Amino acid sequence: MTDPLLAFRPEFPILERTTYLVSNSLGAMPRGVPDRLAEYVDEWAEQGVRAWGRAWWQMPSGVGDEIAPLIGAAPGEVVMVGNVTLGQATVLSALDYPPERNRIVMTALDFPSVRYVYGRLARRLGAEIVVVPANADGISVDAAAVAAAIDERTRLVCISHVLFRSAFVMDVAPIARRAHEMGALLSLDAFHAVGVLPVDVKALGVDFLTG
Repeated sequence: MTDPLLAFRPEFPILERTTYLVSNSLGAMPRGVPDRLAEYVDEWAEQGVRAWGRAWWQMPSGVGDEIAPLIGAAPGEVVMVGNVTLGQATVLSALDYPPERNRIVMTALDFPSVRYVYGRLARRLGAEIVVVPANADGISVDAAAVAAAIDERTRLVCISHVLFRSAFVMDVAPIARRAHEMGALLSLDAFHAVGVLPVDVKALGVDFLTG
């Protein structure tokens, strides 16, 4: 049976001469990008600030609606932002952290920029970071250990679906169930998962997904 995704392969010129495995850093450029960038330049040159009202302002949500089926989301539930770190910072700063529920659970193997933003911003917001250590192999984290770290003081759980350094796949669903049982929310960094693994935010029980 032919993989239907192979129909899109000709749209990425670099795949004609190499096997490209570094999309986690910079994705292969689609063939249509130069033309779309030229359109953007023309819109800017001809419309100036009016381009916001005619097309640009709606673009983040419009592109989000195109992406929504990839993650099992509904139209209107996805919006484009600059990067995962910015998206995670938006989630973090949108919540309050009273003393009785101010803990954020993360793992030692989450992406460094996300760990950095949470570590810096959480202190300003009065939140406490609880870091679940890696397993002895140094490349995986036990989902049961993450779930055990979630208690009645947990406000937010922020974990990666696929660990960036090792490609270890976290078992998200039981962590989400534990978070909701304790009244906490789950923010999932799926940057290294979407497009590689099947991702369904409803089935996983995810409250926020960035990727």
